[in-house]
Amino acid sequence: MRKCGCPRPSRKISVNHVHIVGFGLAGALLSWELRLLGVAVSYHDYAEEHTSSRVAAGMITPITGRRLKPTWRGAELTQLARLTYEAIEHTHDVELWRDWTLRRVFREEIMNTWFHERLQRGEYHPLEVNEIIPGTYENVEYPFGGFSHNGVAIVDIPMLIDVLKKGTVQSVSQPLLTVDCTGYRALQDPRWDWLPIEPSKGEILDVTIPGLQLDHVLTNGTWILPVRGEHFRIGATHNWDDQDPRPTGEARVKLLEDARRLVPHEIYVDEQKAALRPSTRFKRPLVGIHPLEPTRAVFNGLGTKGALQGPWAAQQLARHIVYGELLDPDIDIKRWWKQ
Repeated sequence: MRKCGCPRPSRKISVNHVHIVGFGLAGALLSWELRLLGVAVSYHDYAEEHTSSRVAAGMITPITGRRLKPTWRGAELTQLARLTYEAIEHTHDVELWRDWTLRRVFREEIMNTWFHERLQRGEYHPLEVNEIIPGTYENVEYPFGGFSHNGVAIVDIPMLIDVLKKGTVQSVSQPLLTVDCTGYRALQDPRWDWLPIEPSKGEILDVTIPGLQLDHVLTNGTWILPVRGEHFRIGATHNWDDQDPRPTGEARVKLLEDARRLVPHEIYVDEQKAALRPSTRFKRPLVGIHPLEPTRAVFNGLGTKGALQGPWAAQQLARHIVYGELLDPDIDIKRWWKQ
């Protein structure tokens, strides 16, 4: 039994069938949570090969961004995410979660200052954090120093989606509620175009790097993630202006330049992928039932934090639908309703 800190349900709403539109990470996690509560789930998905859920690395990291801030509710959400993915692994006999350490190369002196300030304030507790002083280690240059830490994980999101689809039907027989998990497409829907979704284009490279051996994620803002043997993934770009989901030469050049600053090896590109993330500037999910249409709900805005925030947000929405429990105000769409 998962410990979620949720209040006990005081009443049960008569929702026995929910239809999900869009079966990416959001739709898949919501279907899992609803079925745990005894709700029948059907879905409609879009026939796209490279969606943001399938392109994303599925990385969970407790420290993010240039300013090296601890992730919002990092410990709480990581614990719940781990329990959720472990339950799915056990049910479907698959491996979704893999623990990693991460080494970060500072790109400018101010990052060293920010790191020490946060470290002294105890902001990184209880992580195992180790400073890397300026120098060269294992052929990687740290001109301004860096640090390593644990608490990083990679979730196999494509596998998650595929295994959860197996327990969900595509037919629709008068659902009592339809939940739109449509990502950036929500902006094209008059029902949801008031939500603060700001698509962010992300591009990644699948590469071969002969001779490189890594047992950790390595990053200088652009990360190199070991996949298997000499195969790695490099990512990811963030472009708020380009809404064309096709890969670009500009992103390819940037990712390769950043990666070559990290490792002195030849890098051969096997494939380049791109997709539009359903991001929000405030980096929080968007969930809730439409203020004027009680038969429509939304689960969106996972952006780059989907693997971490998705399980918690899906549980919030599922219990809101089934038991009428209040949503966390940080993700409740009512805060954005102005009409």
